[in-house]
Amino acid sequence: MRILLTLITCIGMAAALAACSSGGGSSTPPPTGGSSAPTGLQTSSVNGDTVQLAWSPSGSFSGYRIYRDGVQIGSTTGSSFTDTGLTPGTTYTYFIRGETASGLSPQSGTITVTTASAGAFQLSKLLDPQNRGRNFVRDVAFDAAGNIVVVGGAWDSNFPTTPGAYDRTFATGGTTLGREGPADAFVMKLDRAGNILWSTLVGGPNYDRAYAVEVAPDGGIVIAGRAGEGFPTTAGVVQPNFAGDSNPNGPYGHQDGFIAKLSSDGSTLLWSTYFGDADRGIVRDIDIDSQNRIYVASVFGSTFPHITANAAQPNVHGAHDLVYSRLNANASAVQYATFIGGAETSGSVFGTPSIRVTPSDDVYLVTYETGNGAPTTGASFQQNNAGGYDFLVARFNSSDQLVYATYLGGAGEETLETHQLEVDSAGRAIIAGTCNSSNYPTTSGVYQPAFGGGNVDGCVSILFANGSSLATSTYLGGGGNDELEGVAIASNGEIYVTGATRSSGLSTSANAFQRRFGGVEDGLIAVFSADLTTAPFRSFIGGAGIDTLRAAALASDGALVFGGLTESSNYPVTTGPAMTTPIDNFTGVIGLYAP
Repeated sequence: MRILLTLITCIGMAAALAACSSGGGSSTPPPTGGSSAPTGLQTSSVNGDTVQLAWSPSGSFSGYRIYRDGVQIGSTTGSSFTDTGLTPGTTYTYFIRGETASGLSPQSGTITVTTASAGAFQLSKLLDPQNRGRNFVRDVAFDAAGNIVVVGGAWDSNFPTTPGAYDRTFATGGTTLGREGPADAFVMKLDRAGNILWSTLVGGPNYDRAYAVEVAPDGGIVIAGRAGEGFPTTAGVVQPNFAGDSNPNGPYGHQDGFIAKLSSDGSTLLWSTYFGDADRGIVRDIDIDSQNRIYVASVFGSTFPHITANAAQPNVHGAHDLVYSRLNANASAVQYATFIGGAETSGSVFGTPSIRVTPSDDVYLVTYETGNGAPTTGASFQQNNAGGYDFLVARFNSSDQLVYATYLGGAGEETLETHQLEVDSAGRAIIAGTCNSSNYPTTSGVYQPAFGGGNVDGCVSILFANGSSLATSTYLGGGGNDELEGVAIASNGEIYVTGATRSSGLSTSANAFQRRFGGVEDGLIAVFSADLTTAPFRSFIGGAGIDTLRAAALASDGALVFGGLTESSNYPVTTGPAMTTPIDNFTGVIGLYAP
């Protein structure tokens, strides 16, 4: 999060933070000690309601007094002080004085600090404010021009599409449907003001939904997800035909995965392929490298047909396993595909994996699974499943060699909902998920080292690049249920997470745009420092019903876009009708937050 920070005078020397005490307010006394002034006063952290000060320690002083706007606010024997309870967007001036046996030193140089302003929505809207139809957002991205790209699923024949779009007709008439009936995937591009630039459906007569979107270097829009029979495919792709489904999903019917690419203006389906097996496996997440190659995360069983001869794990170890695949730029060939997983028991749920590829083409994946037997490496952080469902994190290098695989979890259940993996510039994997384990591994000094209550908490962990240990790990949750479903990393290392909370008493920051719980379940946005020791921004977003944020992405200018769904009649919007009651169970939402 960007913090407005102005230093009028600062003699710079870094100093470690230490515990400190706050005192009452007394006016500035004259110097009496005859010694020189303390030096090196600086800020080490600033957010909406807190300023952390540090200075150069000196053996000539037995302690220090801290002054804000000329009034003493506290004292300490250390070389740092934290001033709390401040007002967002407010300017304060600080100096300190040293204490000696003979009195007080002259004052140090002053510094002037402006706390961060309260967070501001640039945009909050229903995806379809006029119809409030049944749809929801599953992933978001930015294109090179800073426009917002949104994908998900639509059940509504009135879903807004634009002239010239690839497909403007909601498809019906499927014969292999589940309880949810027919649905189409959609792709929508909007400007920063929320105006629709173009919008198209992509689907057949059965149930189709997009889970993932990436903008390719050539400007094309690549989407992936689940599809029923009759989904549109193109010639020359790796799997033009539906693979069948011997184990149909009750809500969705017969399903395969799909991957497709649209032109940058949404007018043309450039290519489209199924990507599945004879079971119910689908595609959950994708990423794209500089060569426009597509990296795919999915979960499949023994009938998956695309495993390559050089696979790190050529066979499934249980009922189903995580699958990592890479397709060439036009989806005409599978360049690499491998299982990676343990002995998943029959009846265990299919994990919902995430995938990220780095600029050097290293590939990171995370899923969750039961059982043991994944190809964990000798130095991996956690060789075995600790109980129930644990995260499974893996890294491959650009030569398709397994660098590490490790479990990560406690005695309870750890789960994901896709889009919950990032990689920082040091090659460390950042996992944001949902944890039921009260003994999930955390590290000392983090924002929330202990489980907060309820059935589940959010959890954020950073694994070192070799997978051997945790760099840092924290919970995020209160007395209710808290889930994380999106993560993004800023250029300064700060970590943004989105999700949902039923913890009405969850702590929010002074610069939040909604400090009070709206009701039932609210969307949740939080920003962590790079080391997870602080969370300078924490906010609800929601109305009186159920509201969930399911994906997040950061633009190059630091703006955060998020998407999800609402069931509330009073979801907070900045544009469109104030009444947000969905016509059906729920309707999609997007937002843009400017830090």
